[in-house]
Amino acid sequence: MIWFILFLALVLRLVNINQSLWWDEAINVVYARSSELWWFITKYPVGDFHPPGWFAVLWVWGHIFGFAEISVRLPSVILGTATVWLTYLLGKEIFNKKIGLLSALFMAIAPLHVYYSQEARMYVLAAFVVTLSFYFLHRLTTGKKWAWLGFIISLVLVLYSDYLAYLIIPAQIIYLIWTKKMRREALMVFLAPVVIFLPWLTIFPAQFKTGIDTAFDLPGWANVVGSNFKDLILFPVKFLFGRVTLSDKSLYAGIAMFAGAVFGGVLLSGIKKVDHATKLLICWIFIPLILAFLVSFFIPVLAYFRMIFLLPPVYLFLAKGIYSLPKKIAVPAFMFICLVSVLSLGMYYFNPKFQREDWKGAASFVSRNLDNQTLVVFENNEIPASVKYYASDLSNFEPALSPGFEKKLINKNKIFLFEYLADIYDSNRIVERKLRDFNFSETKIYNFHGVGFIREYHKL
Repeated sequence: MIWFILFLALVLRLVNINQSLWWDEAINVVYARSSELWWFITKYPVGDFHPPGWFAVLWVWGHIFGFAEISVRLPSVILGTATVWLTYLLGKEIFNKKIGLLSALFMAIAPLHVYYSQEARMYVLAAFVVTLSFYFLHRLTTGKKWAWLGFIISLVLVLYSDYLAYLIIPAQIIYLIWTKKMRREALMVFLAPVVIFLPWLTIFPAQFKTGIDTAFDLPGWANVVGSNFKDLILFPVKFLFGRVTLSDKSLYAGIAMFAGAVFGGVLLSGIKKVDHATKLLICWIFIPLILAFLVSFFIPVLAYFRMIFLLPPVYLFLAKGIYSLPKKIAVPAFMFICLVSVLSLGMYYFNPKFQREDWKGAASFVSRNLDNQTLVVFENNEIPASVKYYASDLSNFEPALSPGFEKKLINKNKIFLFEYLADIYDSNRIVERKLRDFNFSETKIYNFHGVGFIREYHKL
């Protein structure tokens, strides 16, 4: 049965995997493709606020298998499927095989996990190594042979995966204290990964300074990466439906409340009996969530996609809850959970507006309409990496916030202006005023999903 579930998980994560690379994916891929390994894992992360683990994976994988869209996303597909398997193993150990299988099935069809298992970023890597660390933590507390070594390795991987994943360390320590299993030996097991992580601390200060400076210089970024109570409210909604929404917000809120009541009722039935396994999952979910909320008052980090490592314990609780309910309630509850996931996945697969930014389509459109009298302009200080990835010739592409931009306008008759992230980089619309000063007038507007408006200007 588990092999069928893993096959299902793999297939679902391969559907539509050739979507356009979006902004963050493309930046990673473009620099990985053009850089030396050492520079990419030590210098590049200073501007991309993450540890170097994913960057090492991407660089090595890409230079072996290529940097096509499908290729760079395959590591996430593999890690996502492996996380489904780990959820099964953990559920089987802390509860029983039936709960392990059911939790793995829920993870296999989880819309949010499927989405990020198709993205060339570090979030599914973090989910995998966090689940691995809790698997070995449980084995460590039950006296399994060599579990300490597996836990040390998994915690090292956590430290090199994503900074928000670090919040599971206090959760694990609190679990050990709560269950009265904290020993001197356990402390040593936590200290060993920190020692291995020490070399990265020579780079982290510069990375931290860059992150703080960016948040200060571009306050709009806080709305992108997550920094307020609204982002906390999004967690249960996105964990239920993934990235899909409805245009009718009242209807969407009503459906979310009803589905949340069903899911919440099943979860509560799973939490009812507070044994060691339940304590493990409670610490795994709530301690990182509370700490992330507190940190977000100082650093904007509270975003649901950064914390998909909380999905395995949620689905383990759901599986336990299903088996604790009377059969006449458990069966419809199980069918409802599956229905929500399947419908959300269907909307994601078949509706492009729930998929990634269409830079492929946008870059192809402007490239087809270029000539020597045309300039493609971005309200930014550099050409977006997503355009560099898809456009074969960048000679007529220009970042409008770079020096010398005005000189480029003198001999041009037509402009394509990308508005992407204009609210962050050019909130006062300085670029649009410059175009009007040079006698350009807007004539058409094109809209590409996720990329936003591309405005066409002609000189009067």
